[in-house]
Amino acid sequence: MTGVLSNDDNLFDYFHNHVEQARSGAGVKLTDDTALYISQLLVDRARTDTPRPTETTLAELHGRAAHATPSEKARTYRELGDRALYAVGYFEESLDRQIVSRHYYIGMGRAAYLQVDHVFKRWYADAFGAVFQELADQFIGCMRILAAVRGAQAETDPVELMQMYERWERTGSETLAVRLRAAGMLLTDDETTAEA
Repeated sequence: MTGVLSNDDNLFDYFHNHVEQARSGAGVKLTDDTALYISQLLVDRARTDTPRPTETTLAELHGRAAHATPSEKARTYRELGDRALYAVGYFEESLDRQIVSRHYYIGMGRAAYLQVDHVFKRWYADAFGAVFQELADQFIGCMRILAAVRGAQAETDPVELMQMYERWERTGSETLAVRLRAAGMLLTDDETTAEA
């Protein structure tokens, strides 16, 4: 097998290495447990054999979770938070085609992770410690990490890099700026700051 993945033992190691680089490069302070969680999230989303809930929107997931048993509530809110984080962090450009804004995804993701934290603290002796609380509190930082991971992958695809740059010029998105900088691009804002 050739390509990027052949240098790592498995998909988890591949993503974990990129998450660690992004975590230090973006200056986001997360616990190691939360960084491991984000790495596993990327692995789970990369796999095509992982079953997903049938609900297609965050609101549908929230509706199911709100009336579920504690274990189903935790599982469904976790899926909601993961889906929101992945969408705004790794595939922000997909939100250009959505009716709802990125702020909706951020709000829903934060609230979902807080619900998971609450369920685990109340019903399961805080099985995950501070991970879900930290995901909620540091949601924007986690988005930046995912954007940097995606940016590191984009630097090998010049077409994707140019498309990303054009989206950044159009939207001014800080998430896209992080990804572009991670790919080694100097942005107009960077040049202005350097001259000042």
